[in-house]
Amino acid sequence: MKKHYRTEDNCLNCGATVAGKFCSECGQENLELRENFLHLAMHSVGHYFHFESKFFSSMVPLFTKPGFLTKEYFAGRRASYLSPISMYIFISIVFFFLFTANTNINRNNLVEDVTPEEKAEAQEIIGSLKGPLSGRALEKAGNHTSLAALGQPTGVADTTLQAETIGEAIAAADKKGKDELRIDIGEDNAFVQSLTAKLKKVMSDELSLALFKNKLVGHFPKVMFLLLPLFALILKLVNWRSSKYYVEHLIYSIHVHSFLFLFGSILILLGWLLPSLSEYFIFLGVLGAMWYIYRSMRNTYKGSRWMTVSKVVVLFFAYSTLFTICALLVVGATLYTM
Repeated sequence: MKKHYRTEDNCLNCGATVAGKFCSECGQENLELRENFLHLAMHSVGHYFHFESKFFSSMVPLFTKPGFLTKEYFAGRRASYLSPISMYIFISIVFFFLFTANTNINRNNLVEDVTPEEKAEAQEIIGSLKGPLSGRALEKAGNHTSLAALGQPTGVADTTLQAETIGEAIAAADKKGKDELRIDIGEDNAFVQSLTAKLKKVMSDELSLALFKNKLVGHFPKVMFLLLPLFALILKLVNWRSSKYYVEHLIYSIHVHSFLFLFGSILILLGWLLPSLSEYFIFLGVLGAMWYIYRSMRNTYKGSRWMTVSKVVVLFFAYSTLFTICALLVVGATLYTM
């Protein structure tokens, strides 16, 4: 449908002179303000399909042509594709939504796998173990020992002796475990001991453990966003002979992470459709990610086959180390904020 343009040549957005249909200063289209509903609707639909065409023209090469979008970006052909930041934000939102939903589904399945009879049996076993070995029972056993020494029946004394023996064994085992723990983590490392105590406290309570896992999942997007520039820095160090600037490595890093999130989203959906093959999908995801990084690096940095393989291996171990460090920091911070 034909658009109605204003006859005036002043831009209503920034006030600059408009020579054609678009303002050369701000880019706003010089359309007539008073349009009927049909024109307004068609204009909005046109903008939508324009975004949709850019979306698909970006998603398809991102998935099927490793390194293509990065080369197009720095070749100046950017208008036909989504910007790297916008694409990363959109795909990461979809991925983390699916990832969180998948985590909750797995947690519910684990809870549902335990039948009420099994829960009752477990509670009964725990109760039977706690009763005879509790501090109150041992205290009563000590009182019975004193009565036996004053001439009470030997059956009571024997029972008391058994209770004392069990209590001493438990105390000795507990003391041995604590001593071994001190040897492992060091007596002077108060931070590690405090962290260990908090972790034990969280693991001992189902509600605290569920809250801890939810917070960890919530921090995962922040960790990945932090790893983006670090991944680009590793690329800069690995390709130290390259003449590329850091921002070029950063754009490549954004495109790689966008693919990983897109690929991960597809694998999560496949896991929901075919739950019996979920383990194979994880294996497929690792292989697919390694192959994609290899092909994209080869297309972007133009290295030989074996040189690219060696760079991918170094990149993998360096990135895994950084991810582990960040994960441990997040775990520690989450424990101290609970």
